[in-house]
Amino acid sequence: MSAVDIDTAEVVAEILKRLGVKRDNYTDPRFYPPSSDPIEDQAAYFVSMVAVDHRTSLWEPFEGVVMGEFFHGADALYRLGRLAYDEGFFKADRLADLTPGEAQRLFTLGGKRVWDFDVRVLLLRDVGKKAKINGGFEALISADSVKQLRSKLSNIRAYEDPVGKKALLLAKFLEGRRLADFKDSADADVPVDNHLSRVAYRLGIVEINYDFLESGVEVTREEDIRLRELVKISWRIVAKFADLHPFALDDYLWNFGRKICKREAPQCTVCPFREVCKAHKLGRYPPEHLHLLTWYY
Repeated sequence: MSAVDIDTAEVVAEILKRLGVKRDNYTDPRFYPPSSDPIEDQAAYFVSMVAVDHRTSLWEPFEGVVMGEFFHGADALYRLGRLAYDEGFFKADRLADLTPGEAQRLFTLGGKRVWDFDVRVLLLRDVGKKAKINGGFEALISADSVKQLRSKLSNIRAYEDPVGKKALLLAKFLEGRRLADFKDSADADVPVDNHLSRVAYRLGIVEINYDFLESGVEVTREEDIRLRELVKISWRIVAKFADLHPFALDDYLWNFGRKICKREAPQCTVCPFREVCKAHKLGRYPPEHLHLLTWYY
């Protein structure tokens, strides 16, 4: 069984209040296109990149050097995406007929392709076809609310996740880039990925059996959905207690999970939650729950 620990959520929220968490504006030129570019082009980039933004490392890490700088995981994917953007890669017509050969530039680094290369090619082809049907990418993202955006994206294969991770991630990017102004974003949820799940389990805001997490047993699709909904609720509660915008909380947690509360060798000595962390108290640092057969997160 698993449940949200409200008391721990409140304690974590109090610490977050002192950290001065801020929202990103997603303008790093290594990863994102210029904000002065046409909205259609920017929308095409974000819709397409989020569509293929899920676990990059499985059998081996997706990483390497790009233009003299080392990148890993999602950073590597977005760095390659940014270069492809400059070459006109993210056009609806082009994506709709994308071939594996053309997709190599986006999904190959250090001579190795990302682990589910063929799946991501198919997801991009579907994105291109759906954008064409809907009159382009700008029309596709035109929505007054996050709820409406999720509904408009629901027929795109990459965005069919019942927990809405990719739709929420896209909403965060669009609003941060001022490509959208969602009337309900302050009450939206965080886009739950592996990092946010792992941090929730370790801090103890979600009560869950550590033996189960450490067993490495893959959960069913139904159990995966249940657990991610629980994690989503837990961070929604934390955001409310901390008076934080959920997208700002997600920016913080995503970086925190990648750099401090890492899957392997967590950096507890620099963790602001160390004294209240369940995993630290127990000396046990379980991973997130395991569900591999998905392109959601």
